[in-house]
Amino acid sequence: MPLANNRPLAEVKVSKLKDCPMLTLGWLDIKKFQEWSNACHWYLKHSEKKPEEIVRFVADGMLEPCFMKWYHANQTCIDAFSLDKYLTEFAKYALPCKWEHGIRNTLLSSKQGNKPFADWQIELENLNALLANTKSTCCLSDASVQAQLKANMNLDLHAKLNNTNLIATTFPDWICEVTELDEDLCKENACTQRLIDANNAARAAE
Repeated sequence: MPLANNRPLAEVKVSKLKDCPMLTLGWLDIKKFQEWSNACHWYLKHSEKKPEEIVRFVADGMLEPCFMKWYHANQTCIDAFSLDKYLTEFAKYALPCKWEHGIRNTLLSSKQGNKPFADWQIELENLNALLANTKSTCCLSDASVQAQLKANMNLDLHAKLNNTNLIATTFPDWICEVTELDEDLCKENACTQRLIDANNAARAAE
């Protein structure tokens, strides 16, 4: 579907985990779709409905007219889907065209700047998780994410990393070690700034 910028995003309403979720009026982006997917899987897990019955209930919870039209036009076929199959087909219909490429481009162009490394890498991993959770071919491997982080971290951290012998052999361990380097660098920069401020204050008092 084309992106509907002038319309509000749909909301996912869940009163209790065992109750059928509701998707309100509005368009979907990938984050809202992921919320809907999670709510549907919670309903499958916690309700007393049989797996083969789930789709007919959650599909009736979609209130956007065009989503309702899509479902009713193909109801017999869709009702026979597994939940994962329904979500796959619904994503193809409901999400903006080429949304995966937009997420991937954001991943590839993102730079650390002045953000703490820990916050920045979580942003990137969350974006990549959206691709992974929808089984997108645009999803990056851990090695590719690591390469992106190293290539686009700020210059001071990059220099410190190049002068440090890391012992990490896995991506999570590498993240931990680089986060520690970044935190040490922030402390060093803060200490240097305090010395500069103190020196400036002393000069001003002369």
